[in-house]
Amino acid sequence: MRLDWPDCENVRDLGGLPTRDGGRTRPGGLIRADGLHRLTPHGVASVRAANVGRFLDLRGFAECEREPSPFAADPAYHHVPLLDEVLTYEVQHDTYAPMLEHNRDRIAGAFHLLAVAPPDAAVVVHCVGGRDRTAGLVALALAIAGVEPEAIIDDYGLSPERDPISMRNTLAHVDERYGGAEAYLHEIGVAPADIEEVRRRLRS
Repeated sequence: MRLDWPDCENVRDLGGLPTRDGGRTRPGGLIRADGLHRLTPHGVASVRAANVGRFLDLRGFAECEREPSPFAADPAYHHVPLLDEVLTYEVQHDTYAPMLEHNRDRIAGAFHLLAVAPPDAAVVVHCVGGRDRTAGLVALALAIAGVEPEAIIDDYGLSPERDPISMRNTLAHVDERYGGAEAYLHEIGVAPADIEEVRRRLRS
């Protein structure tokens, strides 16, 4: 469900997505967004009214220094850069597999912060465009919550200028190499309790 946070353009509450067991994800648990530094004062007020208990800003240090978050001084704000400042691998535009393989510790750290967020409030995950770094972390969370793969792909496709084949290839990589998102998260060091907490956030 799209949210109106002026002047952000790629904000969605990830509630209502279909799951493999016939259920739906819980509204108000996880929100994906683009750069919150773009928010107008009205947009900041809209965010504060959305019962947000944690902000996970996945941008790099230089990005945050250049365009600070309006929530940077808030105790709920956490800066968790998902990528190295200088990439050590070649970006591929038809899959996020290299990002998942080369940033394991950072992904595990971000996933832990998602897991231990206040359970009765929303978590906002964002980067600059809300399309790549955000997409990778969100896809893992949705997958372990049992969201249908096609629904994960469709949600990804709602972001501007993104081809759904990239997410399809990413999910296929995780399935083929690890046997699924949960096995990948175990492999990179995410605690079983953290996985369960994220699942509960999206399903309760």
